[in-house]
Amino acid sequence: MTTVPREITILSPQAPDGLDLASAAHAVDESYGVRPIDGATAHQVFARGGRALLTVYGAQELNTSGEIERLLTDPPEVRLPVFWVDAIAPLGEDGEAGVSVALRLALALDAVCIIEDD
Repeated sequence: MTTVPREITILSPQAPDGLDLASAAHAVDESYGVRPIDGATAHQVFARGGRALLTVYGAQELNTSGEIERLLTDPPEVRLPVFWVDAIAPLGEDGEAGVSVALRLALALDAVCIIEDD
């Protein structure tokens, strides 16, 4: 059986970097690490044993107000320009840890975090 990961969108006034993600990960659990993946186009938060908790892709800057409304069914109000960051977390306990890191990252960036739950 294939499981679809949880999709997470972060709308941030600034583009997060690896240090922002590492700080958020360590705030949740000091044992979490961060590694670049896909030729450093994404970063992955991992737990002991290398289990992936959260994958965060590169930020895309949005400058057009209609773009967020087009992409999200229930768009939040944000000031433009905004950086759109896609992330995924697995289902289950590891994914819950990943969601915690995503929420911590959004909090640190004064960003909006949207977690898709089916």
